[in-house]
Amino acid sequence: MPVGRLPWLLCLLGLLAGDGPVPARAAPPPVRFRVEDEAGLAVARLCERAWTTRGAAAAAAILPPGAAPDTVHCLVLGTERFTQYFADRLPDWGVGVALPPGRLIAIDWERVPSIGPGTEAVFLHEMAHALLFQAAGEARLPTWLHEGAAMRASGEWRFTDTVGVLLSGNLPSLASLEGPFPRGAAAAERAYRTSLLAVNWLEKEHGPDAVRRVAAESRRFADFDAGFSAATGEDAGRFAGRFADAMRLRYGWILLLFRWPTLFVVMALAFAVGAARKIARSRRSLQEEPPEDADGGPFDAG
Repeated sequence: MPVGRLPWLLCLLGLLAGDGPVPARAAPPPVRFRVEDEAGLAVARLCERAWTTRGAAAAAAILPPGAAPDTVHCLVLGTERFTQYFADRLPDWGVGVALPPGRLIAIDWERVPSIGPGTEAVFLHEMAHALLFQAAGEARLPTWLHEGAAMRASGEWRFTDTVGVLLSGNLPSLASLEGPFPRGAAAAERAYRTSLLAVNWLEKEHGPDAVRRVAAESRRFADFDAGFSAATGEDAGRFAGRFADAMRLRYGWILLLFRWPTLFVVMALAFAVGAARKIARSRRSLQEEPPEDADGGPFDAG
């Protein structure tokens, strides 16, 4: 794992320019870490282990077979340096970033424990973005596809999270998630979870390799809409509409159930049914119980 102290600004500009494609190799692409100090080095080693364990699966889900991916450079930075370079690109809670064309990512290792879902998850999330940039080439993929695929690659999903987003209000449309996400934390959370639902539904409808095929076809046509149609046989706009309808059918009952007036009625009905059952059981028990003196009760003279 190459590690070193760099002239940071010159290094950043040089990495953005790229170092050209590497010879053909099996996925996943190699990652080179750059750190500032020993604490950053420990974080880099943690990320390296995560990539060794999970990188092949992440790359296989995004890159076309036989692709020769470029090396990805990962800057492991403290908050001061991370803010200096990337504050204008990210909301206040952002602790990771990936830049096109997919050869550079950066992590604010100091703030990850308090804001992010964990160092490995943030690293894998940004690596998925880098792979998508490389896979799509000049084509610009919508943000919902980027973020949904990145969340899945990093394991950032729990059913309770999805339920929480659904209860917070209507899901945003995919059309509203094609560009930058909202900077507010609550709205951004809904956007991220909706994106994950959309990517999961995309692969349910069009096969487990749909993300990879869409990225590859988008690169071939240099256009997402054309690539999406070629990969799935469906117009991207129609897919977005079907997704919205499917989510309303699948999760609408949750919103209905947990609206306060409906919840109160449901609770009242449940209480009434429970009380009625208890009364019925009590009456049956009384009818079936024999009289005390039928079989030599306490007053039987024998």
